[in-house]
Amino acid sequence: MHEPSEHFQQDCITRFNDLRRNEEWEIRDDVSVPALRYAAIIILVKNSEDIIHVNLEHHYRLGFRRFFILDNNSTDKTSFLILSFKKNHEDADVFYTTDYNPAHRQAIKTGAMATFAENYLHNDPHPIDWFFPIDADEFITCCTKNTVNAVQEFTNFLEDSSSEVLVFNWAQSALFSKETRKFTTFSDRLSTTEFSTWNNMKVHVTKIAYRANHQLTPTEGNHFVDNYHAGENGLRSMTAIGFCLLHFPMRSIEQLRCKLVDGVNGLNAAKHHPSTGGHWRYYHNHYLRHGDKALHAFLMEHINSCL
Repeated sequence: MHEPSEHFQQDCITRFNDLRRNEEWEIRDDVSVPALRYAAIIILVKNSEDIIHVNLEHHYRLGFRRFFILDNNSTDKTSFLILSFKKNHEDADVFYTTDYNPAHRQAIKTGAMATFAENYLHNDPHPIDWFFPIDADEFITCCTKNTVNAVQEFTNFLEDSSSEVLVFNWAQSALFSKETRKFTTFSDRLSTTEFSTWNNMKVHVTKIAYRANHQLTPTEGNHFVDNYHAGENGLRSMTAIGFCLLHFPMRSIEQLRCKLVDGVNGLNAAKHHPSTGGHWRYYHNHYLRHGDKALHAFLMEHINSCL
């Protein structure tokens, strides 16, 4: 099984659209899931100073206490912000290291970090039970007013021995205010940040968390896992219980410029086939030909899709 079945995917789409249009929809960043204490978040970052602090604090509040962070040669304040987070949260186990290899090999590097983390804590009284690979621009978020039920269901998924893969869905989001029609920036947390999120799921994209000690490894992009054989019996839809992955891929002209240049350089360093990362290569080519005018057009296209 290389991805969830068409039936599973369609159910996720329907559930997201129903939740998004329902009065129960609400972004809640005050939710805590204590059962996440012994799970591990794995983050690969590069030049993410505008978002990494908000991301780490968000997932700390959600209940995570184990963070394994691989920084791909950031030249901005990303490393400073990560170390500040570590210093300010003594009860969090933060492993932070530098990835000297510029090549974009997300699946290999994420898998390597998971293997390291598993071995590193093998003799710990509480070994890692789940891995949550995310990007710096992704936020695991409770999106329902019914937080009690959402937390209980999340906990049930984590503790159910038959659960092997938790399937999240992207909810594309943009730093833009519907009311003022102006660009916004991140505040200290999502609940105090003005942003707009898809009214319906226009493109279905899965991202996963997976149980440790099951020989599972993330695929490129963390969209699914390899070596998975349990069919739908081992899959759990996070959208069905009100949890989405809020995704902020384009946040400003400066951030988008940096992301395109760094991304394409990473793809080229890895000598990937030209079809890999095709959408980012497309954006990058237009940027080379039209400069910031192209970036503004791409940013506005993303914002309009979220409105």
